[in-house]
Amino acid sequence: MQPNADKVSGIRTRLAQLVDSCEIGSMLPPERELAAELNVARMTLRRAMDDLVTAGLIKRVQGRGTFVMRPKIAKQMAMASFTDGMRERGLTPGSDVIGFRRLRATAVQARALRIPTGEPVFRFIRLRSADGDPVGLETTWVAAALVPDLERADLRGSWHELLNERYDIQVQTGTSIVEVGYADDRDARLLACEPGAALMRIETTSYGANGRVIDFGIDLFRGDRYSLVTYRMPQMSFRAVPERSRMLTAAPSTA
Repeated sequence: MQPNADKVSGIRTRLAQLVDSCEIGSMLPPERELAAELNVARMTLRRAMDDLVTAGLIKRVQGRGTFVMRPKIAKQMAMASFTDGMRERGLTPGSDVIGFRRLRATAVQARALRIPTGEPVFRFIRLRSADGDPVGLETTWVAAALVPDLERADLRGSWHELLNERYDIQVQTGTSIVEVGYADDRDARLLACEPGAALMRIETTSYGANGRVIDFGIDLFRGDRYSLVTYRMPQMSFRAVPERSRMLTAAPSTA
């Protein structure tokens, strides 16, 4: 017999309030005690707790108990910068530039940016954080002709703001492909997670008002700290993207 949906919803709300009052990392009371305190069947309680686990608010550890987690950072699938998104959520955005190089575009990079092969490009890698906690690793390629005097020190703030204010370039539209990835040793070290931890791998191409490609990026975000929010519209259709080889490799810079 399935638990009553309205009862589950009510218990879920009360549990969320309890979790919100607890410190991150603290352990919740055992299910038996919670069920008695809330005067609800354990099956109903467990269903409500399952929803909080899915939402990333709590985590069950076998043999130990249930612990309060940091809420995931919701990222809208829109052309908004990481910095703006964090500010909207009351979080302090951080950006540590861990790689910056001027290179000659390979055939693959040139195709992504729609420039001739061999043209100069900048590649920069930034470790992004929210309130001091590392949440993402961003690698971006941009044609040097668009940002000829770009320097490493320019990249500590919002990339979109820099494009707009210094170069009069506005990001208007973009496309993103989201896949599941897994942290290698380097990713785990930078993102403060375990090797093999699930990551969201997001390939994004940004376009200006005239359809010109502005940049191409590969972002890796921690699956336990980040979620994506999309908006569905009746007049729009969605299609799956077939599996294909990676366009670019997000290798660390040696600069």
